[in-house]
Amino acid sequence: MIVLYALSNEKICELGFPRLLSHQDSVQSSTATLKGAERYLFCGMQGSLEQYVYNISIPDINIPINVASIQMDFKLSDIKIANLQVPDVKMNLDGNEQIALYLPSCELLLQFQWKFQQQTYPYTTDNGSGQIIIKNGSMSGTARSEIDKIDCPGHMILKLVKSELHYDQLRIKLDGGASWVFQSLIDVVLDSLQNQISDVLADILLVNFVQLLNDVFEDGRRQYNYTSNDVFLKDERYVDGVQIGNGFVSLMFSGYTYFGKNLTDEFLTKGTSQITFNKFNTEMQMAVKDEAFNNVFYIFHKYRDAFSTTQFKSIKHPTLRFTNTGALVTMLVEVNGSQIQVELIGQIKLFNDLKEETGKISFKYIKYDIQQVEGIDTELLQQQIEEYMNSISEMIGFQYNYTLMVDIRDFQAIYDANERVMRLVGDLPKECLPF
Repeated sequence: MIVLYALSNEKICELGFPRLLSHQDSVQSSTATLKGAERYLFCGMQGSLEQYVYNISIPDINIPINVASIQMDFKLSDIKIANLQVPDVKMNLDGNEQIALYLPSCELLLQFQWKFQQQTYPYTTDNGSGQIIIKNGSMSGTARSEIDKIDCPGHMILKLVKSELHYDQLRIKLDGGASWVFQSLIDVVLDSLQNQISDVLADILLVNFVQLLNDVFEDGRRQYNYTSNDVFLKDERYVDGVQIGNGFVSLMFSGYTYFGKNLTDEFLTKGTSQITFNKFNTEMQMAVKDEAFNNVFYIFHKYRDAFSTTQFKSIKHPTLRFTNTGALVTMLVEVNGSQIQVELIGQIKLFNDLKEETGKISFKYIKYDIQQVEGIDTELLQQQIEEYMNSISEMIGFQYNYTLMVDIRDFQAIYDANERVMRLVGDLPKECLPF
């Protein structure tokens, strides 16, 4: 079964993972500085504008107009965004658990159909098409994050708290309208529209922008990119809402990998130690605990026997622990009836797959130590294991899923043996990567 998870106004959620998670269950986290968060959202937004914004379904807008004894209803329908330019995204992260968003210097063109309905005698109706043009506009809003623990456990969503729209120029153009009543009142209609449309548009645009940010975050579950008829799932549910500090924002993920046909098989024990949000002078940091790699090794050993060849048989899954300079991987293999322990040094190796929108954190393996066994050429065995582990390193690694905004191949690895965590630190690309 492939578990699908999507963010939309009608949340689609097919539950399958065994339990809710807390912050102590997280083996993966991301932290961004203010500059990094702004850049990340800007690139994600720019890449999504064409495929998302222009397909936004904007609800009809009804505006009552009263002039003297004449009562009218003016309705805008089939409202579409024909053009939207957002040259920048600004945020404010002040530690109050809310995100203040500011989109300056926006250009917006809306196209719509309008209908005029007079509510008093002679009950005239009229209709036509129109445009709303906003020049040098700015949208601002405040959003907070929430975790849904009932309908869609592990689903994080940003919710709009406040929205405002300011502009230097808002122009409304109405085409059509042949009735004398409409023609005689067109200036009044335009004034009323202009006075009332701003607040309505602010709510519509900011709500959809926050929804766009949710799609950029795109939390939930990803199919593990592995060549196999079996389905492996990377669990990227959030275990807490957005953690907002003074000038930084952090997200904590599950980080587990599952075999799709047995989601109750959890290698990781409940309540692993929490990752510390260390701050670096870089735009972004991703932290991964060594247990995340042991989880991957466990799943692929148990369900694919991925660490065995015709030369040797893996007795149990490899184990990895971080040292202060890298990773130490220990394997127990069987050769000619003898069990032999092998140790490899792991040097960080990063892969990006823009087509699949994923990447892998893996290692280049270097032989380190091997148990000597009489009658077995352990030097040859050590070489065979080293070569084989390097041949599968790209396929079997810890998968991450935001390569469209972050090219993590240029990040630097920092190891913490005491906390059993590896941190990848670096800056985002100067140019947004193509979607």
